[in-house]
Amino acid sequence: MVVIIWNCHRYQMNPINNQIGTVFIIKTIFRGGRFLQYKALIEQIINDDEIDYEITEDTVFEVYKTVKNTDVEKKVWRRLVFLYDKPLPKQIVFDLIDRKIALLHLGHTKQHYEVMWKLAEIVDEALLTLAIDIYTKRNFGIEETEILFNKFYDHTWMLETLIRNEPSSIEKRRLLEAALQKNKDADFLQRLLTVVDNAKLARRDDLSMEEFNALFQMNEPHVWLSLSINPKTPAYILNRLVDVRDIKNAKQIRNSARINLRKKS
Repeated sequence: MVVIIWNCHRYQMNPINNQIGTVFIIKTIFRGGRFLQYKALIEQIINDDEIDYEITEDTVFEVYKTVKNTDVEKKVWRRLVFLYDKPLPKQIVFDLIDRKIALLHLGHTKQHYEVMWKLAEIVDEALLTLAIDIYTKRNFGIEETEILFNKFYDHTWMLETLIRNEPSSIEKRRLLEAALQKNKDADFLQRLLTVVDNAKLARRDDLSMEEFNALFQMNEPHVWLSLSINPKTPAYILNRLVDVRDIKNAKQIRNSARINLRKKS
């Protein structure tokens, strides 16, 4: 049997009230024992207890309506955004963003892309997630990539991360290069791009002896690391790499070069 009570009730929720001093003003909807289930779920969330209930979209809506504008709302959403394993309904998440509820926590989750664009303006982690997807996934085209770089070209951290990722098209790479030139740290980013490109080159198995020599002469730790693990790297270069000291990744370079040499013997 379904009994719907449309009047508002003051409902004392224990142990929530004892812990935080909150009295909920809610529109109570009883569908058998479902309200008690939501109450128990909210208590588990607030107390950081193990969750005994399946969290569905309907559950999310009921919790949203129950805790909205209460003292426990922020605490509930700071945990619930991670407990719910799907993007939150747009109606809910846009309202949470507008009211500045659990913004940092939302920024560490994967939401609908319309939501991610809005979060990207607020939380760096959300921008990074969105940028990597746009740059590396084929289902995002040039238009989205242009919007991304036009809007966020001044975010050095984002550009630095994208440099280390493979674009899904040559056109996206060209747009990245153009964005670097507009950034205040353009010189640093351009040097990093060159290093990353050379490190990728040093892993190829079709290099000539002259190319191997040129890469080794760069004295660049990232390039040397790639050379140390490349099965085609000449032994005389590996013998030099087993003795490197006082550079970044020196231990890893030495170990990789030794392993590579043993495989050649």
